[in-house]
Amino acid sequence: AGSIDDWHGRHPELSELRDLLDGMCTASTVAEAQAAVRAILSLGHPIWGYAYLRMLHHKQPHLYFGALLASPEELLPVVYTPTVGEACQKFGRMPFYPRGCYVSLSQRGHVRAVLEEYAVAHLPRGADGRFECQCVVFTDGGRILGLGDLGAWGMGIPVGKL
Repeated sequence: AGSIDDWHGRHPELSELRDLLDGMCTASTVAEAQAAVRAILSLGHPIWGYAYLRMLHHKQPHLYFGALLASPEELLPVVYTPTVGEACQKFGRMPFYPRGCYVSLSQRGHVRAVLEEYAVAHLPRGADGRFECQCVVFTDGGRILGLGDLGAWGMGIPVGKL
């Protein structure tokens, strides 16, 4: 177990990548986000576009979804198939952000408590006090895209579906 900061602390290159991506991700409009992604994709490898878009979602979720809606034919292949297969293979080598909840076998019988802890930490509450959540995607991480059991690194699939 441990936090995202614990993981990044054990892998200093991830903190460096996170800081690099944070510095690159300065878009304040959908057009700026699209231009930045196009520039990154011009390097010829979509994994960097994937990493940039993950940071954009972390910093500015409305810009992320705005860019996807403005250019789905261009950006969906970057955030999902086919790029997500490589992203899952490298998921633990890319900076983590607080998106996605892991439930381990040791938490069997306590899934509700795990989900409630995640909700308290990451989900807004509506006027009625209930957590606002529009969609949940579950996976066991096995046989992802024919790549085999990726375990925790398979989180790219449910995150991509959202």
